Amino acid sequence: MYYLIGCSNGTKPSPESIVGNQTLKGKKIELSATLSPIDLEIIDSLIIILTYGEPYFFHVYNKNTLKLIGKFGKEGRGPFEFHLPVMMSQKVKIRDSSYLVIFDDTRKRIDFVNILGAINTTNNYYKSINFWNKNLEQGDIIQSAVITSDSFVVGNSSIATLNAEYGGRFFCYDINKDIITWEPFYPIPKIAPAKNAKGYLYKSYLALRPIGNDIAAAALFFKRIDILDKQGKLKRSIIFDQVKEPDFSKADSRPPKGSHEYFTSISVSQDFIYALDIDIDVDNRVLSDTVTIVKTTWEDKRILPEIIKMTPRVGKMRVDEESNKIYGIKSFDSFIYIYEFGND
Repeated sequence: MYYLIGCSNGTKPSPESIVGNQTLKGKKIELSATLSPIDLEIIDSLIIILTYGEPYFFHVYNKNTLKLIGKFGKEGRGPFEFHLPVMMSQKVKIRDSSYLVIFDDTRKRIDFVNILGAINTTNNYYKSINFWNKNLEQGDIIQSAVITSDSFVVGNSSIATLNAEYGGRFFCYDINKDIITWEPFYPIPKIAPAKNAKGYLYKSYLALRPIGNDIAAAALFFKRIDILDKQGKLKRSIIFDQVKEPDFSKADSRPPKGSHEYFTSISVSQDFIYALDIDIDVDNRVLSDTVTIVKTTWEDKRILPEIIKMTPRVGKMRVDEESNKIYGIKSFDSFIYIYEFGND
């Protein structure tokens, strides 16, 4: 059994997991107005597709019909324009409206966007927080982040200035006090990484629990899911058995030779965490057309993780428990894949 649960206190309740016998087969549907998707988010009845290389960054579809509703977010330097936007895996309620949270690293800005308002260009559809000349700039290129109800930005970034005194696996930025703190790099690999690979080695994808401030983080090069508190501090870990130790001793390529890629996407509900495991050996790049989703709980309930197999493979996904569907995309592929799963 290839998964192994580990808790932060070092206990190992079981060397097994529940592997589903059935492989979910996705329905392939063309996104006629979208050529190069790289990420997606589901908010209420909407699917928001993030694209690069098109006139608008954000394409909005009806979740049920998959018909295009509209687009927003041009590239530029204006107040409602973007350069390298990243969708933060959460939605925010302001009055009766749902807002998408977007971080633009080069603009050093977080935007709260009323999606339908942005499409229709009505008034007050953006609310922004600007971080120019603030300590959040220490994060260099922020790869994934969330914002908690206590105004903490918790995220993961690639650290370009490795000789600086700051740097760690996760950062916590206090918006009100303009203070940034770092959690130490962990885990420490048995094969010592090259110094200039350290920032890339700990690439992770974060998602915020809908009610409460717990954060789930799935690692790309380590087969583990970490549960963090609202300031990015480790509460517990779910550690899976890896085929081999990650080797970042030769950092002359990205991804580094000898490494293995695991989790590339994370989706959460109030009760469950879903992490997409693509299981790629970087050296061989042998791609199976089947990927798996690991489904586990936030609290340590001594419940074995469930493994959901899916085909065809995708690189990003979101789970919609309301409709019992998983929506997935492949980067720069103009299709969406829909997988239906049953109730527990």
